[in-house]
Amino acid sequence: MSGSGAGSTTRAGERDGDHRGAVVVGVPLEGRGEAAVRWAAAEARDRGWPLRLVLALAVPRGSYPGRGIVGADPGTALRTMARRELADMHRVAEEIAPGLPVSEDVIESGAVAVLRAQAHTASLVVIGNDGLGHLADLVFSGVARGLAGHIDVPLVVVPQACDPEVRGRADGRAPVVVGDDGSSGARAALAFAAERAAERDAALVVVRAGPDARLLSEDAPAIGADRPPAVRVVIAEERADRVLADQARDAQLVVLGVGEHGWLRHRHHVRTGVVLHATCPVVVVPPGATSAATPADGAGVTVAPPPSG
Repeated sequence: MSGSGAGSTTRAGERDGDHRGAVVVGVPLEGRGEAAVRWAAAEARDRGWPLRLVLALAVPRGSYPGRGIVGADPGTALRTMARRELADMHRVAEEIAPGLPVSEDVIESGAVAVLRAQAHTASLVVIGNDGLGHLADLVFSGVARGLAGHIDVPLVVVPQACDPEVRGRADGRAPVVVGDDGSSGARAALAFAAERAAERDAALVVVRAGPDARLLSEDAPAIGADRPPAVRVVIAEERADRVLADQARDAQLVVLGVGEHGWLRHRHHVRTGVVLHATCPVVVVPPGATSAATPADGAGVTVAPPPSG
């Protein structure tokens, strides 16, 4: 098995790790991280990046009621459980990508603090639904809320019910869907989505939705040098979350931006609706330097009418 099968335990602040460029996966202790690890392992394999499995562990410290009765340090049991969970997820990654460099670490601190630190040397940060009833609950709160817009690399949220076969449908070219509200916060998301669609020879579906959608251009967005085989622009005055969720039913990826007027702002009502219905990963792309964008060619660009009803 590749990587450090035994793993290690680290106190927060001791080191952020020397794993620049890795796909970092936040692994929950409760055994609900398999979908995220599977997606992350495939992504790391396809892009030639190492995989890093990180489990943030909150260990009780000091005195607390009942500790004397128990007669044992609960931290020891928690660390054992954490290492066992990482070993299990390591095996899952190995099944998806044999030979992939995989490292693992237990870090004793809160998940948000740990993953923010890990993001400094990561290419992507990937999390799952962490046992919550709906992925939407995660995006609004907890770990995802503490990461989206606060790290400088894309955050990928993989639903527990993620369909692993979605990329295999449509001759392996399921579309990539991206939200575009015309703001600066959407530019990085557009660039990310266009690059992924071009690499996978998949169509790019650009969704412009909401009460102000008709004020946006029907032209294809400026997406830089990466040209997918087809670009479809969907314009609708319905709520953006509903339009995005509808377009994402058969997608391999949904991409959203952040920023002052990005798709994660409350006024767009996007976060809950999109992730609640998504069966594919949702990527939140932060603003950042991208290659100079140029208008997309007209060839292969279509403008779809708003959904009926």
